[in-house]
Parts: sequence; C-alpha cells; structure tokens
Amino acid sequence: MSTFAGPAGPPAPAPGAPATVVDWRPPPGPPGWLVGAGTTRGERALVAAATVVGTALVVAAGSGAWRWWQWALVVTVAIDVVGGVAANALSTAKRQYHGPATGHPGRTARALRHPVAFAAAHVHPFVLVLALPGDGWAWAGTWYAACVAGSAAVHVAPLHLARPLAFAVLGTLLVAAPLVPAPAGLAWFGPLLACKLVAAHAVREEPYRPAGTSAAAPGAGQRRGPR
Repeated sequence: MSTFAGPAGPPAPAPGAPATVVDWRPPPGPPGWLVGAGTTRGERALVAAATVVGTALVVAAGSGAWRWWQWALVVTVAIDVVGGVAANALSTAKRQYHGPATGHPGRTARALRHPVAFAAAHVHPFVLVLALPGDGWAWAGTWYAACVAGSAAVHVAPLHLARPLAFAVLGTLLVAAPLVPAPAGLAWFGPLLACKLVAAHAVREEPYRPAGTSAAAPGAGQRRGPR
C-alpha cells in the first residue's frame, strides 16, 4: 500500500454524497493521536458509546478470580482495544495516520504513523498474561504475531486490495480463534485486537468529512462544525 507523499490537495466533493468532501488536510492545531484532529460531536459520541458498551460487556465476561488491580488492568486494556476499533475507523484517524505528515514529525510520530510499528507497539497480550492467573503465553504470542503479520500484509498490499485483504485476514482469525484457548475472561481480546489493528487501523481509506469543516474553510479552526 502506497505511502502518502507530498502535500494534500484541496478538498474534493465525494461523488454521490451531497455535503460531503474528501479532505486530507487536518485542521490547525496539535495532532489527534487517539481519534484524529477535527472530529465532530457525533464521531466523539459514537466512539464513547462503543467504548462504554463494549467495556461493560468485557466486565460481564470477566473472571471472578481476578483481584481489584487485575480488574483495573483489564478495564484499561478494554477501553483502549474496544474503543480503538471505532476510533481507528474514523476518517479523522485515517487522515492522521495515513495522510501527509505535518511539520517535522519526530521518531515517535513516524513510528505511530507506520501500521506495522503501531501494531508491534501493542504488547497488550503479554501484559495481560504477566498480570493475570493462568498460562496463556501461547495464546498471547499467537495473537500478537497474527496482528503484526496481518498489519504488515495489509501495508504492503496494493491499495485496491488492502481493505478486502484486511477483512480476509480478520475473518480467518475469527474462525481460528477457538483453536487457541484464551485465559479465563479474555476470549474477547484477540478478535477485538485484530479488528482494531488489522481491519480498522492498517487500511488506508479516504477521509470523508462534512462539507464546511475543511481545514481551508474560513474560521475552520474555530467553528464547531456539524454533528
């Protein structure tokens, strides 16, 4: 998959979608590494709702053998992974991670903007195995390797194949998930990590934005924008 090179052009109308543009230019201000810069109220509400509902379901599926600090760790990881599925699918996140770099990004920013490095930084499976009871090293290693390898495959694929390849990898991992027994209370984790890293984050897609919220629009840095 090609890397965005050169400056972004002006916003372009999205064919067949009135009041929507494709805009690769982020609004003025600091980068938004969680959800991307320039999110609307509706986008933020969607991510928040997905995080709350998903984390509540993780708590319902948790193990009674966990101590309070283990629960705190699992909830923290769940917020990142569950919320990250929706957050990384936002068009603002696509623009942040797959669009042109702004300014002079440092080493950390360059690593975050590389899908394989981003996936490799998600060492969550090993942290969970270290902190929770049971022996889940094979499970942790399998899901970690699968997510990094899947992200790498999507990254090097031609752009027109990246999205179907990502979902082919995800579908394969979902079918294979029962073959790798998960530690108690963590059956949700591997599939959702793959959703976040392979399907949501690694795929470069056009950043569709509501018309009038363009970075080039007068007062765009101050206007609140539509929902």
